[in-house]
Amino acid sequence: MKQNTNITALPRGRAARKIKVSSWKQEAMDILIRTEGVELTEKLQEAVRRKLGRVRQYAPRALRARVQLQKVSPYRSAHQFSARVHYEVPGNDLFAEHSAHEPIAAIDLVAEKIERRLRRRKTALLARRVRNHRARIHRAAPTLRA
Repeated sequence: MKQNTNITALPRGRAARKIKVSSWKQEAMDILIRTEGVELTEKLQEAVRRKLGRVRQYAPRALRARVQLQKVSPYRSAHQFSARVHYEVPGNDLFAEHSAHEPIAAIDLVAEKIERRLRRRKTALLARRVRNHRARIHRAAPTLRA
């Protein structure tokens, strides 16, 4: 799997990185990661790529995912780190936000939210397609009266 990363300089305490995620089936999707108060390590970057890359099966035409990791509180708490994801897909974009005690835990939870929403969206699209197909067949078929 090819991986292209570029580090962008931002004001003090912030970092941004662009990751290309591609599969043999789909074309590449960009994952843009912005951090504020969180160090962007390879482990954290790999977790984001793995979690949001897995979600790709429900939206193969997705353009990009914007991930923002932020340290909300300087004190240890259950909501110390916040993760936001803006998933750009054709039609209405999807947003999710969650906070947790560690950045990786916040990413896990927000990826699950995005996955649920994309799965629900895909199921609705498939159901609509079947419903429209059945309606067309019903209108085209001659009615039999006995």
